[in-house]
Amino acid sequence: MADRKAASQKKITSTLKTHQGSLLLPDSSIGVLLAQLGTPDAPEPAAVRRFLAEFLADERVVDLPRWFWLPLLHGVILPRRSPRSAALYRKIWRADGVSPLLHDSRTVTAGVAERLGASIRVELGMRYGQPGLTALLHTMVRTGIQRLLIVPLFPQFSSATTASITDAVCGAFASSRFQPALRFVPPFFNDPGYIHALATTLRQQLDPAQPVDWLFSFHGLPQRFVDQGDPYALQCAETARLLAKELHLPNERWHIGYQSRFGREVWLLPDTARLLATLPGQGKRAVAVVCPGFVADCLETLEEMAVQGKETFLRAGGETFHYLACLNDAPPWIDALTTLIRRELSGWMEEM
Repeated sequence: MADRKAASQKKITSTLKTHQGSLLLPDSSIGVLLAQLGTPDAPEPAAVRRFLAEFLADERVVDLPRWFWLPLLHGVILPRRSPRSAALYRKIWRADGVSPLLHDSRTVTAGVAERLGASIRVELGMRYGQPGLTALLHTMVRTGIQRLLIVPLFPQFSSATTASITDAVCGAFASSRFQPALRFVPPFFNDPGYIHALATTLRQQLDPAQPVDWLFSFHGLPQRFVDQGDPYALQCAETARLLAKELHLPNERWHIGYQSRFGREVWLLPDTARLLATLPGQGKRAVAVVCPGFVADCLETLEEMAVQGKETFLRAGGETFHYLACLNDAPPWIDALTTLIRRELSGWMEEM
């Protein structure tokens, strides 16, 4: 009897290892997943169309009735928008064939992994595009990850970004027979390390003591979302306030705006493009534009702000325009992110 019981247990153990990776606590069972929005695979219409189709089909991003929105998206919007967006992406694409967002996100991931050490597995996943979250999550679990920290790389919470990451992660395990222990890093819009890293990298690009007005531009959001309880606008305002304080900017020298409007409904105000067109008329002829809601430069910063925004400001009578780069792969940002992750891993790391 004892021999048969031992043989049965050995068979079960072998089956678990075969089908689930190693669920028997391997040397490293803790994973960290940095989750970014995503990027097209290439600055070509077909690749951009695939990316936009996935992005704009997300009900967290566009919550119109599916029967109305999806035919409009695939029949009208994507055929028109994909070639135009591809042309814009080509303007900012790196010479090595990689998008700026993907390049910097990879560097940040490697930097965090180095700082955390070999006992913690760190991966980069994209909500839209590649590497996709679902496949990556399943691979991590199959290879032994049993405790998983999700890090949405959005400082301010929005249902259209952070909540979409949560949906995707939970959805990936909705029908799984095994689910890892999950933690989600909360929004870090007021985290001292994030604010300090921002201020440090900005000072390296422009002395705040110079007679320049600063415009903190955040990605826009329909006003309706905020009216329904989304805390995004409040968190953006707090980030701007803390950053201005860290930079020692007097109130009259900094402004907040929202960019990247889409569709016809009312979005958050003030509109960044409108501000850039009106500031020169108010005697503010030198401006520095910062995008604190983006941790990595992308189309919305490198083209919409650094190119289109500059044209708008100079055409309106502005004289000096500075676009200040995002955190990207700056060491102070990697250090701050690692500190934040260590804090959220509390309890798990101590048990190793």
